[in-house]
Amino acid sequence: MNTRRKIGTIAISAVALLGLAVPSASAGPQALSCTTSVGDTGGWAECTGSGTWRVKSVCSFADFDRYTQWVTTNKKTRVYATDCTFSIVDVVVQIK
Repeated sequence: MNTRRKIGTIAISAVALLGLAVPSASAGPQALSCTTSVGDTGGWAECTGSGTWRVKSVCSFADFDRYTQWVTTNKKTRVYATDCTFSIVDVVVQIK
């Protein structure tokens, strides 16, 4: 077997193996519908439904993004974003 054929066989085998190892995404039991609001240095997110989620504050300038603790809810819940030092650019809901 020549070198190109060996490399091709190895590459195809690796892709097949890795493709089988990657779990497929599933919606699972989580069903959340969320809205967000951005203020001057903070904001909030409000989710209706059930699931585990947290709020990410996307801060401007050299300020690091900030996160709340993970919350598990099964009803309408509002979580306030952690304030940024200078200003906030966006509030994002991250679902676990």
